[in-house]
Amino acid sequence: MTGLPLPESNQATRSSASPLTLDEVIRLIKQSKSQSQLIASTITERGVDFEMEEKTEKKLRKVGADDALIADIWQVTPSGKARMRAILTSPTGVDLQASADEALALQGIQKESSPDRRLQMVDAFEKKFPNSPLLSYADTEAAKVHQEKGDYEEAVQYCRKSLKIDPDNTFSLIILASVLPQPKLLKLDANQARAMLSEAAGDANQALVLLEKLRKRPDESDEQFEARKGALAADAHFALGMEEMQEDQFDKAVANYQAAISSNRKPTFQYYYRLAEAYASEGHISEAIQVLQKASEIGRGTPMQKYADDFITELQKRTN
Repeated sequence: MTGLPLPESNQATRSSASPLTLDEVIRLIKQSKSQSQLIASTITERGVDFEMEEKTEKKLRKVGADDALIADIWQVTPSGKARMRAILTSPTGVDLQASADEALALQGIQKESSPDRRLQMVDAFEKKFPNSPLLSYADTEAAKVHQEKGDYEEAVQYCRKSLKIDPDNTFSLIILASVLPQPKLLKLDANQARAMLSEAAGDANQALVLLEKLRKRPDESDEQFEARKGALAADAHFALGMEEMQEDQFDKAVANYQAAISSNRKPTFQYYYRLAEAYASEGHISEAIQVLQKASEIGRGTPMQKYADDFITELQKRTN
């Protein structure tokens, strides 16, 4: 192995090629600051037996580790290796060729809690890595932020950018399918509205097909994987229900809203509320009221409970 000399006391460790301890990495950096490439290759070959926690990163930076070396170390930590495998594998199992810097940048975007900061990070990612295959998934994060804010036109733009890079990006397909049927976007001429609804249905159905190829992440249990897959399927069915409501296909909407509820281990208030709307549109008032009672229970103590209760009152008046 071509690598840096270790202190004499660590020769046995070196010969066994076991992962480096934090102390060994610190000594390597101190002893060979001018040979950063060799430090990185040694760490990459051997791996490390510690995690990149905040305190650990501070210690490494204190002895001279720069951003590039921190990235090299992180990707060979136990959780880093698992996360790298997850980030560098598309939802359908395709290996994505990207650097550790790109993977770390995407991970930073996904972990950022501030929506505005996340959008800034996506913009920075695009400028720094304009040809990265991970840009599709960075754009997904931006689309998600705009969807949550109700900025549907921006969400559509980011989804389409994302899908231009990776047409099988399941996450962007589901977001796009959920956003296109929004009444706010359908205030166009009839032909454009029909085209958008058709696109939404196609995206949702394609996502459901691709979900059969969804890969389990290295850090997921079987139970966690099935729950994540079910939640994504639920969102796709919900999007189909929204599209079908706009097309006045109420029976199909009922079926897809029911599928959304059964696919998700923790169905949301919105799933039940929209199902009630579909039942009411069919004239099935008793079924709608029953579903709204479940929605009211989920939304208890929040404004959502009032929405459900008011709808129940309105439906009860229809039967009198």
